[in-house]
Amino acid sequence: MGDRLTAGLQALIEQHKLPFVAFNQGSICHLETVGTVHFFINWKKPWTIPSLINETAKRKKEMEYMGAAYMAEGVVTLAGSRMYTSAAYTEEMIDEVIAAFDRVFSHVRLIEE
Repeated sequence: MGDRLTAGLQALIEQHKLPFVAFNQGSICHLETVGTVHFFINWKKPWTIPSLINETAKRKKEMEYMGAAYMAEGVVTLAGSRMYTSAAYTEEMIDEVIAAFDRVFSHVRLIEE
């Protein structure tokens, strides 16, 4: 079922033209919506640290918003990006989850800087 969920997410990402990535390792599915959250800190250039912290905070906040949107549709994720499937799920159940993600993705807009 992990493959079915991931394929559905990938199709939605393409359909909605979102800069997200979905992949899985068996039953464990990942949906990355904000890019990396942690950055390398160059301690030899301490003046760059505030901007890195600011970027990390922005991405963390967006990840929390996405997690809340999923929850509003009845989809519970781990840290806003990870889902687990099992043999107990039916194809219809996975399709319902994909439909819930579709409803969330239909409201996502890119942030212009």
